[in-house]
Amino acid sequence: MISFRELVGRRYVRRGLIVFVVMTAALGSGVAYAAWTSSGTGSATTKAGTALAPVVAGGAVTTGLLYPGLSGDAVVTVSNPNPYPVTVTSIASTGTGTCGVTFAERFPGTQLAAHSAPVAITFSVTMAQNAPNNCQGVAIDVPVLVTIASGTGA
Repeated sequence: MISFRELVGRRYVRRGLIVFVVMTAALGSGVAYAAWTSSGTGSATTKAGTALAPVVAGGAVTTGLLYPGLSGDAVVTVSNPNPYPVTVTSIASTGTGTCGVTFAERFPGTQLAAHSAPVAITFSVTMAQNAPNNCQGVAIDVPVLVTIASGTGA
């Protein structure tokens, strides 16, 4: 028969052996991880593309015709040739159109997808009070500058 002392001794030996095995496994895996891990510093190189200007053209006006001294509609179509979405941030006049047509700067916020098809943007214009008689029934060019910005598009 096993004495009480031998039984207690075996328990301590067993516990000690279990603790030793667990600690060895933990330390061994830590050493292996540290032995196979390293790091270094440096920099990567890339190159940014160049933004393309929006494609701007006149659009068809079907309502809001102009008369001397009154306001009406003008339509501009804008498309985005860039590979990223943009927002039209402003449409500004670059001079007076034929027949004395003017407009105030406009911030439409129209969103254009990457490589978008033309999108029509309508805005208000005013014809000069003293517009000549030959302005009746003609298409009137209104010079504009359309500005787009990235990071805010559709």
